[in-house]
Amino acid sequence: MKALVLSDIHGNWEALSAVLEDATQFDWEEILFLGDLCGYGPDSELCFDRLREERLTFLCGNHDLYMSGELKGDNFSDTARKALLLGRADLHPELRLFLKHQPPERRYRGIKMVHGSPIEPCCTYILNEYDVQANRSRCRQKLLLFGHTHIQEYYILEKKGPVSRVRPEVSQPEGDRVSYKGRNIWINPGSVGQPRDGDNRAAWGLLNTKKKEFAFHRTTYDYETTQKKLREKGYPEFLIDRLALGK
Repeated sequence: MKALVLSDIHGNWEALSAVLEDATQFDWEEILFLGDLCGYGPDSELCFDRLREERLTFLCGNHDLYMSGELKGDNFSDTARKALLLGRADLHPELRLFLKHQPPERRYRGIKMVHGSPIEPCCTYILNEYDVQANRSRCRQKLLLFGHTHIQEYYILEKKGPVSRVRPEVSQPEGDRVSYKGRNIWINPGSVGQPRDGDNRAAWGLLNTKKKEFAFHRTTYDYETTQKKLREKGYPEFLIDRLALGK
């Protein structure tokens, strides 16, 4: 199976459409989405309509759970909460209902998928090697796909040993590839709609379960158009600025 792996789109249509256009050069069959369709961006409905044109496995992120009414606003910063309130005003009831019935974790073809972490799939972060060690006993699968941090990276877990953290350097068209054959690896494809790792390009990945290989990719997109939309709708300036900064 070959799949496009996406996470943290956050209503950024320009980023998502650029990623899907870029991905047409590769042979993939379905999309694995790791959560947070909504929040921070102005076009959640448009992004959802495009995603469901494909064969789609969907996880619900913490922003999505707020939109569906399953998570309270006091779980978010003031900036994030303001963006969520603006986005929820435009959200169709059909999408809210869809989000309400999507889980924050799944097991899929021998792979564990979570939005946040194995311990708390919705809201907690995997930010470093210590977080991986703390979550290690909660994931028996060799491959874990996760999102939430908006950082493109992976962790190699040695058997009963240390954890190594790797940030891919994505420059070549075919992506930065890593094999998980015979290894225990936790992979974050990064954020499509709001990267926070110092690179403002949309982040994503391609999974090949036959070869047991994951390829990290980045795509340049028209973030200035997204910024213009956000300003017109009154989103916080901090969220607007960070699209250009990638952090």
